[in-house]
Amino acid sequence: MDAARKMAINVVTWNSQDFLRGFLSSAAAQDSNDFSLTVVDNASTDGTVNWLRAEHPEIATLRNFRNLGFARAHNQAIELALSRWIGENLHDRFIMVANPDLEFAPNAIRLILAFMSAYPEVDICGPKLLRIFLKPDANLDECEAQRSNIIDSTGLVINRARRVVDRGAGEEDRGQYSEAAQVFGLSGACVIFRASALAQAKLAGEYFDEDFFAYKEDVDLAWRMQRLGLGAYYLPQAVVWHHRHVPAAPTAGWFRAWRKRRQKSPRINYWSSRNHAWLLIKNDEWLNLVCHAPWWLPYEFMKLAAGLFSWSDLRGRAAALGGLARMFKKRAELAGRVKVKGAAMRQWFV
Repeated sequence: MDAARKMAINVVTWNSQDFLRGFLSSAAAQDSNDFSLTVVDNASTDGTVNWLRAEHPEIATLRNFRNLGFARAHNQAIELALSRWIGENLHDRFIMVANPDLEFAPNAIRLILAFMSAYPEVDICGPKLLRIFLKPDANLDECEAQRSNIIDSTGLVINRARRVVDRGAGEEDRGQYSEAAQVFGLSGACVIFRASALAQAKLAGEYFDEDFFAYKEDVDLAWRMQRLGLGAYYLPQAVVWHHRHVPAAPTAGWFRAWRKRRQKSPRINYWSSRNHAWLLIKNDEWLNLVCHAPWWLPYEFMKLAAGLFSWSDLRGRAAALGGLARMFKKRAELAGRVKVKGAAMRQWFV
């Protein structure tokens, strides 16, 4: 990695070879080269690492011999980036956490760097994420990536029931989110951190909570950073396309949300149940929970009742109980550093 470059783009792969060609092609087409690329592979079995080493030997690749999860793998990449910037001004260095199933508009990275360099209060930034679909090609007997104008995310929104959704997900992009705005957080599919902000947000020696393994670790970090007074902004001029495997439904009612939850894989249901409980224990405030009890209590009771018919949900809740001590220890560590609390945090709950 060139320490002089301002941005480190970190990608975690797990059997992601089919997507990497589009990702790397769009990265190479950027009108700025002020970034480096690092790939951390979580024990892929589809030949991802061999393909990378053969086709892109210039890319730094770290191979894990077992799947350590999204959180741990990205923490490895973050530590690697920071180790290359020792002695540098971390306020002027940036780390992008990226999924391998992204494709960038040609000016996306330049616009993000310019925005964050011009506005020092921007600690976290995210582009406009649109959806990309795989369209079967009858002639080639394969799928072609087709970019769309369907919104994937314009930032994270948290409501009083403690549901966290992607703002605008599923809507046609008609310019309704055309203004840069401060948001609660950004989707972990593509989010850019000021390196100094990540250093401030480190908790229990970690950036992303490795107990989460995968799923909602981006929300956990976003919530923590809000409480630490670190500003997150959405930048619509920067556009990135994302293959969404589990489409979000931000406007769905509770019953529809429950039905979508039932359609998720048992593994994701397990992580969702466990990590949601840990998310609240680590980050929520008792006063805010009391103020919002008419919204979150019925929602939690509904999920609990529905979960009685789901073995993966019950396993997730049991695992959450098993991790309570660790979560309360992290909550106590964070409490001594919190800058934003009470009514100032309640503004984010819609």
